Amino acid sequence: MERPRTRHLTLRFLLGVVVLTLALAGATYGQTPSNSSPTPVAPVSNPCTRFTGGSVIHQPPALFSQNGALNVQFSYQTTTDLVGRQVFCFMTPSGLENPTLHVSPGDTLNITVTNNTPFSEVGDTDETFNAPTCGDTTFENQAPMTDSQGFSMTGGSMNIHYHGTNSSPACHGDNVVKTLINPGHTFQYNVGFPSNEPPGLYWYHPHVHGLAEAAVFGGASGALVVDGINNVQPATAGLRHRVIVIRDLPFTNPSLAEIPGGNTTDGGIPQRDLSVNFVPLNSTFNPNTSTMSYTPAVIHMETGEKQFWRICNCTSDAPLDLEVRFDGVAQTIELVGIDAVPVNSQDGTQPGQLIPVTHFRLPPASRVEFLVNAPSSSVHLAQLVAQFVYSGPLGDTLPTRPLLTMQVVGNSDMDEPLQDDRVAAYTGLNTNQQRFGGIMSVTPSLTRTVYFEEYEDGTQFFINASGCVTSAGAKCPIQPYPIDTPFDNNHPPAIVTTQGTVEKWIVQNHARENHELHQHQIHFKVLSQDNFDANCIPVGGTGNCGNPPAQSCQTCAPAINGQFLDMVEIPYCGGDPAGPPQIVNGKEVGPPIPPACVTANGGGPPIPYPQVQILADFRGPDIGDFVFHCHILGHEDLGMMAIEQVNSN
Repeated sequence: MERPRTRHLTLRFLLGVVVLTLALAGATYGQTPSNSSPTPVAPVSNPCTRFTGGSVIHQPPALFSQNGALNVQFSYQTTTDLVGRQVFCFMTPSGLENPTLHVSPGDTLNITVTNNTPFSEVGDTDETFNAPTCGDTTFENQAPMTDSQGFSMTGGSMNIHYHGTNSSPACHGDNVVKTLINPGHTFQYNVGFPSNEPPGLYWYHPHVHGLAEAAVFGGASGALVVDGINNVQPATAGLRHRVIVIRDLPFTNPSLAEIPGGNTTDGGIPQRDLSVNFVPLNSTFNPNTSTMSYTPAVIHMETGEKQFWRICNCTSDAPLDLEVRFDGVAQTIELVGIDAVPVNSQDGTQPGQLIPVTHFRLPPASRVEFLVNAPSSSVHLAQLVAQFVYSGPLGDTLPTRPLLTMQVVGNSDMDEPLQDDRVAAYTGLNTNQQRFGGIMSVTPSLTRTVYFEEYEDGTQFFINASGCVTSAGAKCPIQPYPIDTPFDNNHPPAIVTTQGTVEKWIVQNHARENHELHQHQIHFKVLSQDNFDANCIPVGGTGNCGNPPAQSCQTCAPAINGQFLDMVEIPYCGGDPAGPPQIVNGKEVGPPIPPACVTANGGGPPIPYPQVQILADFRGPDIGDFVFHCHILGHEDLGMMAIEQVNSN
């Protein structure tokens, strides 16, 4: 990090209003609820509980669907913790915080949510959303302020995104483009899950552009599980599963901050603190030794036990390179699912083979599910660690940090609720959840080129749909507005496609820090990850993965080719810096001149941009407007998002 990160200062917290609403139990897929004026959900006393560093983590509270529906009431609230940090949460009337929502394929999730956060009109920013809208019509953004302890405070509109779900973007469904829930207002969601939805770990969080980072940074997120993994991947059947939600949060000392240029070596002050199931690491800097210390959470395991860990990188901004270490030695874990799709499950012989790895790179918002063994009695220290990540010359500082200490407690660990303690038993192989099967036999209707770009002062970020060629070789429309235009909810779609098609996307990174592509409503298959090695900048003697003397970016490829994802990371370009953009009427406008990395090594030949090639699957039933964006939410809030429109065939 070598510049002021404006997004972290101005968008520190989202006081978004999330109102999860009670919907009719019999609602059908994409149906508009008949109750247009849902009953408000009252605020709950003592919301947003947080735990002390070093605590034992437990399963988040859980709610389960019955008879094809899960009906939930949420009060979206904010408060401050013991040191003054603003926090956010979804509370049920009974006092459950950010519960894990369990549904089955074909179910409907009915949520009534009331935004019970306070709001001040003094100095606020308003923006009218053009029709058609869903919920409120004016975006409310409270003027940022600082509390007496020095922590940022803000608030305003909210909504809920059901991340990774292949659900409808219609009004009252997973719509983030035109849905606003303002303070004091109540909204009803009816989210239908397809009958062939893959089983796995999804999640939910607020997603109002301009406030998304602050809401997630404040803790407003929870896990969402589509059950049935036991019959798609029998290796999980009967195992104790652990829902592990990693979030980011401010340091207890508001003046502690990463040092410009400090991201090139391990051990620096990280971008932010982390927590695991709301147990903070309590990241502390010792100025006398210039070192960081951490207090990891504890997870219990029984002697000789194999557990099924379901991990969400629910941070607002931080990629995590996860590794299980026994006395400092990396252990093999077996990947079961990535981004809520069981690995190798969509085609070929079933059940699909597990994927053994010794570490896994998890971009912000991505999820990974894997099998892990308890340490033997000869192991002195067993931990889940987030390894050092070098995210480029303009990237954030991401040092090695211990997240969990594995503690063996003998043969009887009865401290978890029974209903959500174990995966169900195997009852027969299920091959009906192959929603994305057969994609390689479909000829892509067209090939698009999409790329990330940014101003190097950290003020604006962009995603551009810059190229389009049909399968017949003809040019097709690109985004209908200039290159490097920041997102606006009232923009026309950057991309228009047709339901039932498959598209090939070439997604490039034209910036000197990592970016992550997230697709709403759909998943994509990773075909290749190109030019990573050519753009690699070896740093600090630990390479890019924390495994000395790794000199290759390819060893850090964040995705596994051939798997279906909704998140993929594209590393930084390794060339020369970008110049400033034009100034028109006192404002920065258009692309930087010159763009980043058009030359390398002080004016030498250009290096091909790092890119990922994917197959985007629009064959599902989802019709309407939704978005694709970088899921570093500070980048998304500052413009790195665009609308895509899927029309009926």
